[in-house]
Amino acid sequence: MRKKFATLAVALLLAGGTLATATSASAAPAQPSADSWDHIWTTADSAHGGTIYIHEHGDTVRLCDTAADGATPRAYVSWDGGWYYLAAYGGKGYCIEANATMAGFDLPENTEIYVDIYRGPNYADETFHSYLNDH
Repeated sequence: MRKKFATLAVALLLAGGTLATATSASAAPAQPSADSWDHIWTTADSAHGGTIYIHEHGDTVRLCDTAADGATPRAYVSWDGGWYYLAAYGGKGYCIEANATMAGFDLPENTEIYVDIYRGPNYADETFHSYLNDH
C-alpha cells in the first residue's frame, strides 16, 4: 500500500509540474495588433527581433520577442527620477507587459519618457526613443 501511495504521489507531482509549466508559459500576453498602441518601436537588426508597444493611457508597455534569433529583447524605460527594466526571455512570440496597476510601473504624467530597446545582453541593435506621457 505504501508503494502504491508513493507512486500516486510522484504521478501527481509530475502532473502538477507539467500543468504549472503550461500555465506560466501560456500566461504571457500574445503579440498585439498594431491598431491599439500609441508607439511601436523595434530593435535595429534586420529581423527587428525585439518590438516594444506602448499605450499611454494606463502606462501599458509590452516588450515582445519577434524573431527566432536566440537573442533576448530587453528595454529600459526611464524618466527624470525613475526607471524600470523589461526582458522577454521566452523566445519568439513571447511578450512581457508592465502597466500602471503594477507597483513600480506607473509612469508620471506630463513627463518625457525615454525608451531604450536592444537585444541583450550586450546592447546589440539598440535604438532610443522618447515620448511625452500626456494621457
